[in-house]
Amino acid sequence: MPLVNTPLLDYTLEFLCTAGIQQVIVFCCAHADQIKAHLQSSRWSGSLSPCDVVTIVSEDALSVGDALRDLDAKGLIKSDFVLVNGDVVSSMNLRQALEEHKARRLREKTPIMTLVCARALPGQESRCLEEDIMVAVRPESQRVLHYQKVADTKKFDFPLSLFAEHPCVDLHYDLLDCQVSICSPLVPTLFTDNFDYQTREHFIRGILVNEEILGNTIHVHLLEDSYAARVSNLQMYHAVSHDILNRWSHPMVPDGNITNNTDDQYSYRRHNVYLHKDVTLAMGCTLQKNVIVGKGSCVGKNTQIRHSVIGKNCHIGDDVSLDGVYVWDNVNIESGCKAELCLLAEGVHLLPRVHVKQRCVIADKVRLGPDVSIPAGKILMCTPPTDDFGDALEGYSEIRPELVGRDGVAYEYAAPPDSDDEGDELVREMWALDLQSDDEDDASSTQSHLDDDEDSLPASPPPDDARMFYDETVSTLIRAEEENISKDNLVLEINSLKCAYFMQIQEVNIGITRALLEYPFKVKPDLPANQYLQQFNKVLKLFLPLLQNYIRSNESQTDCITTIEEVCLTNDVISSSLPKILHLLYNSEILEEEACITWYNKPADTMDDEEDQHTHTALRKQATAFITWLQEAEEESSEEED
Repeated sequence: MPLVNTPLLDYTLEFLCTAGIQQVIVFCCAHADQIKAHLQSSRWSGSLSPCDVVTIVSEDALSVGDALRDLDAKGLIKSDFVLVNGDVVSSMNLRQALEEHKARRLREKTPIMTLVCARALPGQESRCLEEDIMVAVRPESQRVLHYQKVADTKKFDFPLSLFAEHPCVDLHYDLLDCQVSICSPLVPTLFTDNFDYQTREHFIRGILVNEEILGNTIHVHLLEDSYAARVSNLQMYHAVSHDILNRWSHPMVPDGNITNNTDDQYSYRRHNVYLHKDVTLAMGCTLQKNVIVGKGSCVGKNTQIRHSVIGKNCHIGDDVSLDGVYVWDNVNIESGCKAELCLLAEGVHLLPRVHVKQRCVIADKVRLGPDVSIPAGKILMCTPPTDDFGDALEGYSEIRPELVGRDGVAYEYAAPPDSDDEGDELVREMWALDLQSDDEDDASSTQSHLDDDEDSLPASPPPDDARMFYDETVSTLIRAEEENISKDNLVLEINSLKCAYFMQIQEVNIGITRALLEYPFKVKPDLPANQYLQQFNKVLKLFLPLLQNYIRSNESQTDCITTIEEVCLTNDVISSSLPKILHLLYNSEILEEEACITWYNKPADTMDDEEDQHTHTALRKQATAFITWLQEAEEESSEEED
């Protein structure tokens, strides 16, 4: 599966080679021919390969347990080894974890596995909801005492013996399981002896439950400053792709040329735009931010692309809008098309004026259009869905022009009659929606894209709760300054307040923005008007990491700038400082050009009250100089890039 124009397996192999791994066994069952063909044509099979890559194929293996039992039967594992999924992207240095594991095994005979976990606070978009864990650890030995997948659980259950038998226990809900395990040679044997172990989680829980009998222990190695995530579904595919484009995974970035292939050499430009040297960009097209365009692709006039990956040999026509779209190789998107948070597989052809809505998956060689809108969440294939006997499913064997367009060639996916998967359930699983609830904390742009309607918001909490949340937030900020509380602990306290007062993420964004704007007056009520801006600048520098944690997505920036406007309506001192406040937030990379310009261009006639319209116009008049400067700077940047 291409990920930011580099096959995902290459990221995993590069990560292992960086750690000094000399031999890699790639165990595969589904699509084995494609995996073997890729490896044979890549640098991993050449004489200059940094490691020896061996491929083992077993069509009967359906789980990690089956794979390890097969390897045990073949006698291929005779020393400590690293167990990792082939869909992990990481910049971690595994050497320290390997050394800790080996040293621990020299001291004791009981340790059989070391789990590698990274620090990641709840709500971080690289935390897969399906893989959220609660872990209990004995701090002096980093021994795992309890391991539980959280999923959609609302509460945690711990055995009383956990606290009765261990004098000190650390409970962690701030860890991301990197799906990387350092294992002793005993692990495959234990899988062979216990056929109930199908997954790594089954194995971990089995060892923890039976450790008194078997005497085996599992430990954890904590990473503090490394990136790691597994691409287990489309939501994670989206999140990891954006992390790579944003360079959180450095040196695993597009311009790092992981494959050592000239076809994968990209130049890095402003706003995280990556271009192959063989790319054609028409005059007037805009690659706004977080965009990569592959070899041989061309982009037409007046086309807008943001947060998107464009594969090789793709044709993007004129007046096209792509936002959060993953375009694989050889895709043709004709003029006037629009797509949002969806996947267009290899060879897809969108005829003029096709609108593909969120969470759609358009499979290989599908043709759609013209002049059609594909509803959200549709999975379309180029051949009719079939049952287990290869017969077309009743009701799904005909092309529906009202769905795919008069010249479209596509069939809607349907699960076989005896399958447990319903079409809607498959979409939810692919996009990791089945574990999300209305009150879950997600401050990332990923979650905002997954909403059915970007403009729809949950019911706001009662005004008293909102006021109490605001007051508590201000008090927490004051205490954080006095006691020098760390950014991570401050975020945890704000998230605790969010849960205590049943705040939605929009209310949190609003409350924090308002609290920071009014903070100078809370600390010094008699603050002179001419000193406000200086004091706000100090507050911004002090709490910038907190603001960056929440104001990250387009929607959160809208929350921030709208709150600034509302505060200006009631405070003349803050209102007079509006241009400087916007400039400070822009320079601090809290607000981006697009958010500021969108707010500035919002028409006054959207407001019913005549006085509000007047204030609306007055505030924008104040900000005109700043907006003009922004637009001129962007134009100069575009001319330099051209």
